[in-house]
Amino acid sequence: GPFLRLVAMLARRFAATWLRAGPSLASAAGPAAGLALWKSAAVSQWAEKQPGERHGRPTAVETSDGETVVTRTPSRRKQALKVKAAIRAGEILLEPTVMVEPPRFKGHKRDRSRPARQAQIEQKMKEMPALIEEYRVERRERREKRRQEERFK
Repeated sequence: GPFLRLVAMLARRFAATWLRAGPSLASAAGPAAGLALWKSAAVSQWAEKQPGERHGRPTAVETSDGETVVTRTPSRRKQALKVKAAIRAGEILLEPTVMVEPPRFKGHKRDRSRPARQAQIEQKMKEMPALIEEYRVERRERREKRRQEERFK
């Protein structure tokens, strides 16, 4: 519906700014590419093939000279920049993201409790004539008592 189109449009805009690329790349990457970049299977497979980047531990990498160099996994920001560059270069093809339907709105509490409240009001309205009559009798007795007291002062 229109809500899902709005969510997809906002996700595309977010992905475009997050990837620092034009909207063309964001639309090719899917509506929520920026949101689920690290959960993507394509990104995981690409990261596994990269030398020297295994789970944040120091790893040995052989250079073209035959030397073995111990490197550490770069910071998350540098990793993200590498992934984004690979997406732009076409090394990683992100699968289309399926947007799940948002949870249903359960409604306002006042609307959910309306039938019980209406039943309680109906019950109170049935008791009302007796309460009114009781109040009038009590008020009449007080008035007569006050008149009697004022008469004999």
